[in-house]
Amino acid sequence: MSKATKRVYEPRSNYPDRTKSEEKSFSELNVRIKSLDTLLLLLSSKEECVLLSVFSHIMEFTRRQDENVLELKEHHMLELLLEKKIFIEAENVMIRRFALYLITALLDNTDMNTLEPEKTEGILEVAYRFYLNESDEFCIEYLSHLMNMCLRDPKVAQGIVENGELLHKFKAVIATSENPDTIFNSIEAVHKILLIQGAEEMLEFTMLPDFPIDRIVCEVTNSFQEIRLAALKVLKTLLVDTSEQSVFEPLHRCFYVLEQLVKAFCENPQGPDAVEIIGVLATALRSEKMTKLFFEHNLFDLIVEHLKDQIDILSLELRCTIISIFAETAKYAQYLARMHIAEITDMLLSCLMENDPAPATFVILGLNRMADHPDALRRIVAEYDVGALRKLVSIFHSPEVIIKTREQAAEFINRLLIGAYRDTAGLLMDLDIPSVLTGTIQQGLPTLSIDLILSLLVIIESLGQNEEYRTVLGQHRPLTEQIAQLLMRSYAHSILVNNIFRCLCTIVDEQAVREVLLENYIVSSIKRALKSLSNLIKTAVTNFILQTTRFSEFIDAYIDRGILEVLMMFQKHAFCVSTWGPAIESILSKCPTMKFCIRNCLTFTDITAGKDLYVSRKKFNDFRTFQDILRSDCSPLEAVLVVNFDRLEADEGDLMKVPSFCIPISDGSGDHTWCYCKRPADPNLPKYLLTLNQSLTKHGLVENPAKVRSAIDFDNVAKRCKTIAQVVDNAMNENLKILDLNSTEECSRHVVRCHLQELRHVYHTNFIPLGMVRSGCQFERSILFKALADQIGLPCTLERSVDGRMLYNEVPMPLEIAKDVHCDKKTLQFMSWRMLRPTHVVDLMYNVGDLYPMQSRQALQYLRLY
Repeated sequence: MSKATKRVYEPRSNYPDRTKSEEKSFSELNVRIKSLDTLLLLLSSKEECVLLSVFSHIMEFTRRQDENVLELKEHHMLELLLEKKIFIEAENVMIRRFALYLITALLDNTDMNTLEPEKTEGILEVAYRFYLNESDEFCIEYLSHLMNMCLRDPKVAQGIVENGELLHKFKAVIATSENPDTIFNSIEAVHKILLIQGAEEMLEFTMLPDFPIDRIVCEVTNSFQEIRLAALKVLKTLLVDTSEQSVFEPLHRCFYVLEQLVKAFCENPQGPDAVEIIGVLATALRSEKMTKLFFEHNLFDLIVEHLKDQIDILSLELRCTIISIFAETAKYAQYLARMHIAEITDMLLSCLMENDPAPATFVILGLNRMADHPDALRRIVAEYDVGALRKLVSIFHSPEVIIKTREQAAEFINRLLIGAYRDTAGLLMDLDIPSVLTGTIQQGLPTLSIDLILSLLVIIESLGQNEEYRTVLGQHRPLTEQIAQLLMRSYAHSILVNNIFRCLCTIVDEQAVREVLLENYIVSSIKRALKSLSNLIKTAVTNFILQTTRFSEFIDAYIDRGILEVLMMFQKHAFCVSTWGPAIESILSKCPTMKFCIRNCLTFTDITAGKDLYVSRKKFNDFRTFQDILRSDCSPLEAVLVVNFDRLEADEGDLMKVPSFCIPISDGSGDHTWCYCKRPADPNLPKYLLTLNQSLTKHGLVENPAKVRSAIDFDNVAKRCKTIAQVVDNAMNENLKILDLNSTEECSRHVVRCHLQELRHVYHTNFIPLGMVRSGCQFERSILFKALADQIGLPCTLERSVDGRMLYNEVPMPLEIAKDVHCDKKTLQFMSWRMLRPTHVVDLMYNVGDLYPMQSRQALQYLRLY
């Protein structure tokens, strides 16, 4: 039959046997199940009606009481759902919803920290697959909650960030979902992701085009409190970044955030989330761009208006919390005048005085910043009359107050000392600030923070600028003791050690302070600081040495107790510590004995007058050897010449008796007692000085003593040198044969040596007074010349030759150059001695008093170098 003529209806010849079909089919089964284990077995069924019925019964069971959920856990319901992959492949959406509801209920009653990492990863792996393929709103709600719980583990959060496809859908859900629970859990999850990211990672994550920042900002005014709080947490985390390259770079977004926050606050200033809103707003206003928008769009006035309207009904705690906004805006000086007019200063002072024992940290921070405005500063100072300053002192002194508040209180007092020194410092002294500072510093680390201690030290420095207050601080010995003890415990913090030394430099002018420091191991602290690895500490301690070499007790301590030794042994540090070398020179300049031993030279500024000068005939390669000789009760092998113009008789305390068994029998030990002295009397030196002054007077060469250090009489340098040289020659020419300068024959050195041997027997020691030496060559004469020149104010050096056998003197005699004002004697006479340069050698042996230009033939002959 053709296709066109096909019949529409054809009769059927075969029909199915209904009897046989009914016999083969499985009839419906209704069974009452009372065992949970049996019920759970039915979850392996492939029939949707069975699964729906089982899930329905399990959900009804779990909703009765929380203990039923625990029973399901005991029957390994969680493992069973994971084995079935949470029925991700079920076509019936109700089955998927039931499964997700049960697993979230189970995890809500599970401590996520107790789960094995492998199990958590397994849950998330299934949840990720489910989340990517699911479109049902309720399933996404459960999955969002599930992921939010698992994100407590940082590793899990990092996994979401690295899964680009999942992250894309996650952000799309936040941007489009209308389900409140989904929004809440998703925003919470975003917050957890942000917490595990670094600054660069967070910037990269939030700058993606699809990051739902606008939706998060919008949720600040959501009707559900939980969503509002979640959004505020995310915003606070993001607003911490105040850089230009942030998610809030566009101005419109910045204003939108501020507008939303202000709107949320003004709608309910006493709401349960008001504190969180204020916290986020204060964080936002740390940015200058945000603050500018805040003032330009009158959001500041709006906040102030609402605050004043409800100030009577707001609690003190909430009122002070709101003020944290203004503490942040006060950072920018251009808005201080507007804030002061709005009575922000009064609000901050009110919070300061009403909170007991202390207000929040930002209250004092705000006052500190407002003090940059003159009117605000005057208002703060006026509050002293009602105890504002007393309150600040009690805050930083009290260990019960949190450390940040104590730090701000101390820093605020420092700011007040700068802006209103007279009123603040005077009242602090009335409040017995030395005792308060002593008690505070005594609390020590770790009760005190480094920043708090630094602020306390600055207070001491500021008060120490006034001589009267410095005296009061110095007389309070416990304060200095606590600072010295704090120094010994602070070497782990270089900045703290630096500031302690700087503080001590301020008050060390007081005698009591110096005594206490020396009693409290300041020398040990200085040694430790000099050996520190920190250049900051080494710079601080050498600066302290420079400041304290003005005092003789410190000079003695530095020399006798090893400070000078450490400085000399570690001179390599001078390459990185610029004050290392000056510290050495500062000590040596006050002790000509040690300087000559170490440097083998005394310059124009090294004055020997007023102190003992010990010069050994032997040249020491290690100054510590000579130092040990001076310390120990022994006599050196070589003569040591002692110079002192003020000791006509030896002190009884300096005399040392020689034991009888040390006295030779031939000297008759039984008839008398031998004594020797390292600081012997010298009655002849004053006579030499008197003779010199008489000669100078006779020739009209005496200068005005008041001008000796301010001007140099270059015209009479040669004449005065001649006069001194003649006095020296008259004093030391006994039994000496004077030779010609051109002679190659040595002078009578053996005569001098024999003479010194005789003096050694007279004084029972080799410490010989210079004035008692009657026979002397260049060595002895140069010492006397330097000593007399220093007494009358003539610039003069004392130099030791390379081999150490000869001493010689140099004087400055600048040569005038025509038409050069810098070489004019009228200009040079007012030059500092430190800038003078030696030009001539003084002849004390041959042509007594003659001056030889340096490097001349006569000078080289005199030094026996030619």
